[in-house]
Amino acid sequence: MIDIIGTSLLEAAAQTFIGAIAGYTFDKIKNGFFKENTFDGAFDLWQRGIHCKNVDIGDTIAFDGLISPFVQLFPRDPYKNAVRWNSLYNFEGKITAQEFSNLEFYAGSDETIRTGSLNGETLIGLYNRYGYIGEGVLGVISTSYLLKHIPDFFSVDFFGLRARITGTLSRCPTQHGFIAQGMFQKAGLKLNTDLYKEIPYIKINSIKVYKNEQDKICSLLGSPWAATSNSDEPYLVQYGYFSNPSEINNCIKNIVASKSWDHVRVFYDALKSPDESLSFTKQFIL
Repeated sequence: MIDIIGTSLLEAAAQTFIGAIAGYTFDKIKNGFFKENTFDGAFDLWQRGIHCKNVDIGDTIAFDGLISPFVQLFPRDPYKNAVRWNSLYNFEGKITAQEFSNLEFYAGSDETIRTGSLNGETLIGLYNRYGYIGEGVLGVISTSYLLKHIPDFFSVDFFGLRARITGTLSRCPTQHGFIAQGMFQKAGLKLNTDLYKEIPYIKINSIKVYKNEQDKICSLLGSPWAATSNSDEPYLVQYGYFSNPSEINNCIKNIVASKSWDHVRVFYDALKSPDESLSFTKQFIL
């Protein structure tokens, strides 16, 4: 993997997920007042819950929104996305094209991965009902419990569904923030938004899936991607709705048809990877 342009950044992202999986325990639901601890999507949890300090680590919460097998590659506070993105284009100094590509890829916020099951647990993306990959919360759940309630969760074209989940707010160590901070500092950029040492995630205890057709309506927007060993084009990134199979499949076709495809070393989706050896999961997590 030494010829992958962004190896250290991808390795650091993987360590965040490994930390979440390692910290997962199937906690029993505590008795609590869910009226105060019920959140309508990821933005509500981040702002009313975490920022306003209405919930703390160890609290049991309820979450209503989109749950998906696609998780944010670099989990972070979505309310810092704009500051991070603006900082990338407002600095003085010199930087190589390759260094800028790494910074741009990291700052983009909406790149995603689908890992599949990891040693009996599964990483889940938690979003607003009409979700965007760059605005989510990370979740972890027992794979066996998950499949009892959503049997097609690992189907190739499954993007997610609307559900109500309950779980425990927890923290896992992050690595990608430290790696990216060094990259930004080298470029002469101050990135104060990613100085946190840990990131909130939810240890999921229960899932209630909506049955009514009107209640089930939802969508998910984000970026499929691949990483290459070509310094002229380190990343192949597309943008589309995962809730539209034909649209996301067209994104993948565009990636595969790229002139840099022969240099691809990492692919975002463990289930749709053209070659298992290219899978992010296979290379960085398992």
